Amino acid sequence: MATTTTSAATTGKGSVTLSLHPLVIMNIAEHYTRVRVQTTRTTSVYGALLGKIKGRHIELCNTFEFKLADVSTATTRASVTIDMEFLTKKLELIKQVHPDLDFTGWYTVEGKDWNSSIMSSFYSQLASLNESPLLLRLDPIGVSNELPIHAYETIVDLGTKIDFIEISYTLITEEAERIGIDHVARYSVTDGTSDTSIVSDQIAIQYNAIRLLYQRMLVLLEYVRAIKQGQLERNDDLLREIASLCQRLPIINTDDNTNQTFREDFDIQQSDVALLALLACCTQEISTLNDYLNKFQVVHDKQQHSSGPGGSFGYGSGGRRMVRGGAYFPASFV
Repeated sequence: MATTTTSAATTGKGSVTLSLHPLVIMNIAEHYTRVRVQTTRTTSVYGALLGKIKGRHIELCNTFEFKLADVSTATTRASVTIDMEFLTKKLELIKQVHPDLDFTGWYTVEGKDWNSSIMSSFYSQLASLNESPLLLRLDPIGVSNELPIHAYETIVDLGTKIDFIEISYTLITEEAERIGIDHVARYSVTDGTSDTSIVSDQIAIQYNAIRLLYQRMLVLLEYVRAIKQGQLERNDDLLREIASLCQRLPIINTDDNTNQTFREDFDIQQSDVALLALLACCTQEISTLNDYLNKFQVVHDKQQHSSGPGGSFGYGSGGRRMVRGGAYFPASFV
């Protein structure tokens, strides 16, 4: 097997044009943030890029994570092994749902001093799926007025040397993406004086409210226990207020989940949701059938108007007239 060498990334004019959807950037950022929170350490993440290939133009639309053979040592080795069986199966399932999406490359989250040897190992493993896969790198610590996204085209020079040519890209959005980005931008803007966003502030407020409710409920619980043990005097008005408050709280039993009232209400709600989903499917199927019938009627009317005595209507391919009842039908309808 020939030995492959890797050159540092260079900036040049690539042979492809690239369009990038914001969903790709949001997925990569979410993947990195989730892994960073779960592992509490800086680590690299990798995943596949999905897009539409039209000649020399590539439109990146979505991503999904790679399943690595050994995640624990993935960031300390000079190469990373991808579970190709999982990747192939995943691409087959995606192809069934989205036949217009193809595997276009992979992404990583690394700084400007990224490891090109690991990227070469990725290229060697993914070349069977795409002979010239793209590399999309998100710089988590880069400071710039532009998006910290860098796209590279992989080119094999003389069969042994892998060059990563940085190419430019353009951002394109759809209506649903614009709504989502506007929502994220609206609730993630800081006031310039703190490092927390509006979303973090709202979550903190909800957390404090739930914690305060829990503490107050513990106080009421101790009060009821003290009355039951005869340590405090009974106050019927206060007990009625406590009973009214308890009736407002969820009736789920968190210990064994055997509360019969909760199970009945939950089953009813689940059945209602399933029924609504079934009705929606039935409505969609009826609408599809209605469209088919309308199109069939249009084609039938056109053939009826265009056919006359001695015409093709009512005759088979061998000139045989096809008759049913008192009406004539084309051979294809019989």
